[in-house]
Amino acid sequence: MESELERLRKKVENFPSASLYTRLAELSRQSGDLVGAEAACRRCMREFPRSAQSYVILAEMKIATGAKSEAVQLIATAIEKEPRSYQALRLAADLADSPTKAIKHLQAILVFKPGDGPASARLQELGGSPAAGSGRVAKPSAPVVSAPSPVLTPPVAVRRDSPLPMPSPVTAAIRSATAPRAAALDALCQEAGVRGACVADAQGRIIASKQLSGRDDILAALGAETLRVAATSLLAAGAGAPNSFSLLAAAGQVLAFTRDHRITVLVLADPGVRPAMLELRARQALIDLGAV
Repeated sequence: MESELERLRKKVENFPSASLYTRLAELSRQSGDLVGAEAACRRCMREFPRSAQSYVILAEMKIATGAKSEAVQLIATAIEKEPRSYQALRLAADLADSPTKAIKHLQAILVFKPGDGPASARLQELGGSPAAGSGRVAKPSAPVVSAPSPVLTPPVAVRRDSPLPMPSPVTAAIRSATAPRAAALDALCQEAGVRGACVADAQGRIIASKQLSGRDDILAALGAETLRVAATSLLAAGAGAPNSFSLLAAAGQVLAFTRDHRITVLVLADPGVRPAMLELRARQALIDLGAV
């Protein structure tokens, strides 16, 4: 754990990104370094103020220590900074002091993520229905806490026996697999012109990696940030969320293929490699990992 933390600290200093900061915060929290975790969150807030995840992590930490009023303010700020933050809206719904306020947060999720299972189920429990809308997300009212909500639903629920947020069912299934996860990338990495590949979740955390020689964290952070910004822009324009992207430079390119914006395969390849065959291999890797 300590070696991984030290590696992340160096990467954050040399290649700062919101994803690396939030991963550093989560690992610091897991190791018991709450001061370091909060410091990483606050640096992320200063350097990447539009990223909601650092506010969510810090809010969860405040909830764990009983400082719910501070958590409420942090979540309200997270929603203001990033109105389409799934994690912030779900936590706001869990913290809301009335069903009406919780329903508003859940309806906001279903505007940009129609049919989401956990949000829909919670909404039904509260007696609400999906709000009709054109795709624009209205900013929900700031949540106010009078008592902790009795039901916290993954993927952003706060576990009482752990300071870490619970993983989504997809990532939990992948991480519990007994087979070596890197093996799922064998066929992809054997394609001509492919230098290496990794699989990461929406927060830029590595699930599997092959042939990247320590560059997987940087690649995963790049993928998470690019998909987040692209999704925000494209959804606001009514174009829908992206399923893939490619970034081409003189010395190489990065290609990304995502599954429900929870799991992404990122490929580092030579400039001339075409994405068609790589996409097939990436989809097969996701199937092998149990993400499809």
